[in-house]
Amino acid sequence: MTFDFAKYLLKSKFTEERGRFLSAILQSAREGHLCFRSEEPSPLPPLPSILQDKDRYYVQKNWVYETHLLEHVQRLRQQPTPPFYDSSAFTREISQATGLSSEQKGVIQHLFDHTFSVICGGPGTGKTYTAGCFIRLLSKAVDPKMGRRLRVAFTAPTGKAALHLQSSLRSVEGIYYEAATLHHLLRLRPGQTDLTPKQRLDFDVIVVDEASMIDVALLAHLLGVVGNHTKLIFMGDPNQLPPVEGGGIFHEWGALFGKSLTQCMRTQEPRLQASAAAILAGDAEAFFASVDWTEGVDHLYEKIRPTFSSQPMDPKAFLDQSTQFRVLNALRQGPFGTEALNQEILRRMEAECPEGWWWAVPILSTTNQPHLGLSNGSFGVLMGQKKKRFELTRGVAYFAEHEGKSLPTLPPHELSFLLSIHKSQGSEFTEVLAIFPEGSESFGKEVLYTAATRAKKRWEVVGKREVLESLLRKTTVRSSGFSVRWCADVPMSKIAKRVVYE
Repeated sequence: MTFDFAKYLLKSKFTEERGRFLSAILQSAREGHLCFRSEEPSPLPPLPSILQDKDRYYVQKNWVYETHLLEHVQRLRQQPTPPFYDSSAFTREISQATGLSSEQKGVIQHLFDHTFSVICGGPGTGKTYTAGCFIRLLSKAVDPKMGRRLRVAFTAPTGKAALHLQSSLRSVEGIYYEAATLHHLLRLRPGQTDLTPKQRLDFDVIVVDEASMIDVALLAHLLGVVGNHTKLIFMGDPNQLPPVEGGGIFHEWGALFGKSLTQCMRTQEPRLQASAAAILAGDAEAFFASVDWTEGVDHLYEKIRPTFSSQPMDPKAFLDQSTQFRVLNALRQGPFGTEALNQEILRRMEAECPEGWWWAVPILSTTNQPHLGLSNGSFGVLMGQKKKRFELTRGVAYFAEHEGKSLPTLPPHELSFLLSIHKSQGSEFTEVLAIFPEGSESFGKEVLYTAATRAKKRWEVVGKREVLESLLRKTTVRSSGFSVRWCADVPMSKIAKRVVYE
């Protein structure tokens, strides 16, 4: 497909060599890389849709996004601490703060000293807690002449993560704060490509969680509307999966600008910690020694324990139980993907549930529903009574956000007996069973690491040994020219502010 498109772009200048080279550039972009690297001399004639920078080749929109990010990161990092903060008062507050490690205090001081900051750390290392402490201390260092409360925005790719951030600061006085997904905060329209800022975001601090999940286009939109006096804080784990869409530049930002939190407070389980370390090291022997592993999914139905009863069930108890154990799957499509297995479990459950009994099915909200108080990714349960068959559309939905109270309408949702590993990011469960069917090899060790770090006590792996070994040998880190161009210290060239698609 990419070869045919390359042939179309080259037109009369097409040769087999040029077609293969351009096809490789286009395929690289489709796989989420910002640029294609080649040390071989380019056989391509000048093309308006392809830009070359030394040994790097870009499709035009990726060059624009990357350059836009470079310009705005440079702009924000050059800003001094705004004059309405009292530096001596902030330093005094840090020295008197209790319950903070020296590592956390170092990160907090870094956040005060910089307008653009990146906090890196694995799950349970206290990123959210540290950011919350920073905002509490910052609120005490605001000059009274500022004449208003500190304005803080909590945002993330998903509403669930944004609300988790907000909940950590509900009790702080003297702060105005709001939580929203990035799309809602930026008021982006579907397909919007214009990067010219219409209006700056009016916040003193913007905290962005789960930053490793954010694609380069969304990052470009965000940085373009952040004012010079706004403290922009990105938090995330550079070892997790990159975004589904193009880009994935957080790991480079972590290496260039990041301050790290290293002490894990989520779990003290030695096997879990050993498993995560083995994955990052790509050590197959240590990995298999640290995890319970089987090849088949025959025991999957028994593990999930589908729920039906002769009496109505307590939705709150069901929702509480769903945080204890969760099955994750590397694949969404295919015969052993999340969608197919969810449907197969539902069929088996329906066949075994007696007529007249009550059933409960786990679901996941697939859109943000502000009028219902739901976010994309909220966990819920659908309950009903079996007639001749399951009638899911007549079921009653309950979500944790409503503390066991039913919703008046059924929101857009999907079954979640199994959850894709991509969608599990930002969540944690007591125990995890992770499935890696054939085809998972297209991912790298990041998908293993993400699944392993969702668990607090134990995780079990299902997959063929050769598939798991292939994952351990591979990485899904995306290529870009950001670090090379940043370290070259070359003034950013003026770019068009409108993305043009050839």
